[in-house]
Amino acid sequence: MLIIIALVVHEAAHLIAAFILNIKLDKVKITPFGFNLNADLENIGFISKLVLFFAGPAANLCLYVIFRIAGHSRFADANALLAIINMVPVVPLDGGNICRSVLEIFLDMKTVCRYMIMTNTFFITCFLTIIHIQGNYLYFLLIVMALKGILEENRSLIEKNIKRKFNLIKYKRK
Repeated sequence: MLIIIALVVHEAAHLIAAFILNIKLDKVKITPFGFNLNADLENIGFISKLVLFFAGPAANLCLYVIFRIAGHSRFADANALLAIINMVPVVPLDGGNICRSVLEIFLDMKTVCRYMIMTNTFFITCFLTIIHIQGNYLYFLLIVMALKGILEENRSLIEKNIKRKFNLIKYKRK
C-alpha cells in the first residue's frame, strides 16, 4: 500500500510539472507499473524535459527526507526505493528518458535509439544476473520494463524511417 501512495505522488509530480511547463498530455494510462503519461516531447526544450523527468523522483526524495525525519521509515524507504529505481537509465523509466534527452543533444535520433536499446539490453542482463544470484524476483518487473522500452525504441526507429521516406517521396514529387 505504501508503494502505491509513493507511485501516486510520483506521477502527480510529473502531472504538476507538465501543467507548469504547459506540456500537453496525449493520454494518461494506468499500467501494472504505475501511470504512464504520454506527451509529444519532440518540440519541448531540453530543460523542460529534464524538469518533467526529474519531477517524480524529486518528489519521492522530498517525501523520503520528510518521512525519515518524522520517524516513518517504512514510507520513507518506499519513496527512496521508487526514486532510485526510476533513475535507472532504462527507457521508459525517468532515468532512461533523462539519458535519452542528454544524448539527443549530441547524437542523431537513430543513434540515440540504438544506444537506448543497448542500454536496456545491458540492464536486462544485469537484472537477470541479480535474479539468478539473489533470487530476488522484484528485478523481473524491471526486465519487463526494459523489454517494453526496447520495443518502444524499435517502434520509434521504424516510425521515423517511414516518415523520413514518406517525406522524401513527397519532396521528389514536387
